[in-house]
Amino acid sequence: MSATAETRPYSLRRRLMIAATAAFAVLIAVLSIGLWTYARSAANETYDLLLRGAAISVLERITLTPEGVDIDLPPSALDILALAESDRVFYRILDREGRTLTGTPDLPLDDRLGPDLPSDEPIFFDHAYSGETVRFVVHGRTLLGSADPQWVGVQIGQTRRARVAMQNDLILKGLVPLAALSLAGIAWARAGIGLAMRPLSGIERDIRMRQPSDLEPLRAVPPREVESLIASINGFMLRLKHSKGQAESFIADVAHQIRTSLATLNSQLQMAVETDDLRSEAAILRARDQAARTIRLTNQLLSHAMVIHRADEARLEPVDLALLLRQLLEEAIRAEGAAEIEFAVDLPPSGEPFHVHGDAIAIREAMRNLLDNAVRHSPASGAVTLSAAPAEISGRAAMALSIEDTGPGIPADERAKVVERFYTRGSHGGSGLGLSIAASVAASHDGRLDLGQSAEGGLKATLVLPIAPRGGTLGLRAGEPS
Repeated sequence: MSATAETRPYSLRRRLMIAATAAFAVLIAVLSIGLWTYARSAANETYDLLLRGAAISVLERITLTPEGVDIDLPPSALDILALAESDRVFYRILDREGRTLTGTPDLPLDDRLGPDLPSDEPIFFDHAYSGETVRFVVHGRTLLGSADPQWVGVQIGQTRRARVAMQNDLILKGLVPLAALSLAGIAWARAGIGLAMRPLSGIERDIRMRQPSDLEPLRAVPPREVESLIASINGFMLRLKHSKGQAESFIADVAHQIRTSLATLNSQLQMAVETDDLRSEAAILRARDQAARTIRLTNQLLSHAMVIHRADEARLEPVDLALLLRQLLEEAIRAEGAAEIEFAVDLPPSGEPFHVHGDAIAIREAMRNLLDNAVRHSPASGAVTLSAAPAEISGRAAMALSIEDTGPGIPADERAKVVERFYTRGSHGGSGLGLSIAASVAASHDGRLDLGQSAEGGLKATLVLPIAPRGGTLGLRAGEPS
């Protein structure tokens, strides 16, 4: 089977109609069985009353005389049964031993009537006779006279043609309105399903008629059954709108920063060409510094874009923080300008939890930028300390990764600004993206970035990350305020 055939959409309207039709079919089947049972019972009761009435009429005209049993068969008794012109009627009078006194002698008896025939209650049964199914009644009474009492019974039978006709008539008269009611119910169900699904058509039309840039939430009032679906669509559109806004803002910032940096570099090179040798050498040195600044800016812009993208993708995995800090320390020691800086690492005792569940690459980029800032702003003979310790954030277990330096630090009134993109202070050639990247990573992990003063008066930057993000997914998207 092809992939297209496997993913072919199905019709919800058709499924609902099939379910409604199946429900009506089951209902009709159950009601038909009940109607057939009722019709058969009603026909039997009606004609059984006639049979019993005829038997009683005959029994009332039988008397016991000294000469024996006197039978005066009333014509009216069988005339009642003769009203069913298509049926045949059979009868006989019998004594205690089952001997026929008059009538048809070979009429069958029911198994319930054993050798002791006397019974004052009528017994009804069906039996095959003369090529047809015949309904019989056996009814008797005890005759009193000058001689000993004697039991006499009457057996009357009638074919079932009139009963079947009455039964069929009742079923037909019951099924016709039932079928009409079912068809009306199916029609109403179809109309109701169409009416219930009309809001979905309006929502589909709203989305289809929108421009690609229109990411506003859907304003339709959906049925309760699809309310969560519409809420999910609106949530997705808001996230898409936010991501689109981030991308547009980021592209504008990137274009401005790179244009400015390249224009400065071009100006320095132009000055080197137009000036004397001494001034040309200084201009070339400035051009070299500007080129290095441009390279650093480009790398951090790419790093920031990667952090934003990975925050949207939410790649979660266990992150070994001990290994991460060792790798960062090795990179920092080999970095240019870090030869005279003293590095130290302070890790928790062995056996304590030393990991978080998050995006390893994003966390690495955040810590690398914090460490790069510490190295850049520390004096030549300064010190940089990397530390990790258990912490808590919003009532959840967390790990705090800190980097302390001996640089000038950041005043308390500027700490909220330095996490904004491209905000720089001092003359150390920063791009204004390092702390912004770290803050974005912290926010995407439901964590936070704390900026404070180190023991030596420099900056202490602490990345606090929960061991397990809430709900097993990354929290805020990169670039959202932490």
